Amino acid sequence: MRRSKGMWIRFRTMATEVSKRMPNTPRQIRIELSAIALAICWFVYGIGFGLYLRDVQGSFLFFIWSVPFFAIGWILVGIPIIAMGNRILKIPRILLGIAGAIAAPLIILAFFIFVALLVNHGTLDFSKWSWSSAKGGPLFGFASANGASALVIYHWLLSRKANRAILSQSL
Repeated sequence: MRRSKGMWIRFRTMATEVSKRMPNTPRQIRIELSAIALAICWFVYGIGFGLYLRDVQGSFLFFIWSVPFFAIGWILVGIPIIAMGNRILKIPRILLGIAGAIAAPLIILAFFIFVALLVNHGTLDFSKWSWSSAKGGPLFGFASANGASALVIYHWLLSRKANRAILSQSL
């Protein structure tokens, strides 16, 4: 099925008009919104992890233990998204969710591989490792849900802030 050239030009014109209407949100506000989205996910998933373990100490463990992972995730994913400005609003939420769901487990794996390389002095033997050993525990499920929800919440917060800016300009 072939798209008509006129339809593509209308879509590009409409996207250009939307981007002209939408002023770029200041960097400080984007940083604050990303920190808010990260804090919401950190708190909610800390409580969820405690409920999964059926122990309050599990939540406290999560709150202390997960800070380096969230910091690395914010550096690797959050800073580039902040740098994108309002262009992130043109990306559909479902694609942002999928990107966050893929990025979060990769960040956790990268952290463990980095620590293993430090402990083993640069030599790792993956010949005895199999994918069946990764089935235990909900770590990747929690990480995927957390990464997806963090990006979607940031998109939602930024779109609300941008819409308020458009409304205040039109008044």
